[in-house]
Amino acid sequence: MATKNPNYNVYTVGWICIVSSEMNAARALLDEEHESLPPKPTDDNSYLLGRMNGHNVVFGYPGSSLYGPHNSSHVATNMERTFPNIRFRLLVGVGGGAPRTADAENTWNDIRLGDVVVSNLKGSHGGVLHYDADKFKDNGVFHITSHLNRSPSLLLTATQKLRSDHDFELGQMGNYISQVYSRLARLPALRASRFPGWDRDQLFISSYKHTGEGDCSKCDRAYLVKRLDRESDIPVVHSGLIASGSALMCSAQRRDQLRDEWDVCCFETEAAGLMNDSPCLVIRGICDYSDGHQNKEWEPYAAITAVAYVKDLLRVIHPETVEGTANVVGSLNDVSRALDKGDLEVSQLTTSVDKIHEEQKNTNILERLHLHDFNAEQSEASSESREVTGEWLLVFVGKRKCTGFSP
Repeated sequence: MATKNPNYNVYTVGWICIVSSEMNAARALLDEEHESLPPKPTDDNSYLLGRMNGHNVVFGYPGSSLYGPHNSSHVATNMERTFPNIRFRLLVGVGGGAPRTADAENTWNDIRLGDVVVSNLKGSHGGVLHYDADKFKDNGVFHITSHLNRSPSLLLTATQKLRSDHDFELGQMGNYISQVYSRLARLPALRASRFPGWDRDQLFISSYKHTGEGDCSKCDRAYLVKRLDRESDIPVVHSGLIASGSALMCSAQRRDQLRDEWDVCCFETEAAGLMNDSPCLVIRGICDYSDGHQNKEWEPYAAITAVAYVKDLLRVIHPETVEGTANVVGSLNDVSRALDKGDLEVSQLTTSVDKIHEEQKNTNILERLHLHDFNAEQSEASSESREVTGEWLLVFVGKRKCTGFSP
């Protein structure tokens, strides 16, 4: 039974999903579900409200399951208007993997179906590469002309903490996935969310095209890439660049080119619509290999693994820390409310919006700076100096009596 919590202001985490399997996965792992709030006339999103690892979360999804950056941007814009205290956003769902050459020694390095990819900084890129907004040069080299914002520092720091937890086998992803399995008998809609099995994880060589319609039952298995099965079905988490475009990636050759040139780990279709206006962390469960051999078999399970990762991530983020972070969205909403009441003149509006944008710009600049504390290096250098170090300067000053210099 849903818990009553009729307050738009208590929700601090915004969670965006597009297709039904992504919403079902999120709902299956809620600790507590809240009653819905009355819809606002200017908002055509659908929402699910609840609590997950101490955080009040609003899950937003559009009225239609259409792919593309404009869809996600529309959901985020409405969500931020309706829920004024959102501190950060999460884009959670499924995506296509960019597999690498199989490692016979280590089965954990290559990307498999059901694995999770998390957006992370790579060189000058903030974690998401907008690949179809750019052009291929005549020589076939991919040229980047657009840059998207990075994820909020709070989330990037939390991913590092969670990675350490996983290294020490302290993560809870496996337990959260098991929680979903425990509900399978009661919820027929979730039965497809079970791990399909390694025999259903089929990666064909890049030059082999899909045969027939639908699944790969007519594809020649002689063209499968030979890989060792993993010893466990617990998904592996990968971190790196996620390529986002307006259409699904269905070309193994283009996939491999972007993987090799830009170290892309995953392809999807929504993140580019969010990163500049609503910076977020992107988490994708791998449901296919971004080639012509795509089907829906792995989608429900991949959605579950992505949500299990995010629930584990929220475990290492204290709710008090989230509530103490700046809320630029809230500032913009204050301006909007004042406009509705007629409390702002045009000149005041311009000043208010400019101030908000300037604060956001300064925040982005500060987050890109690499701060370094030189105190430790200075102390170390001082401890290693000899007694007569610098004595020559005093002698020189005494002899030359340099103008404008006072020893």
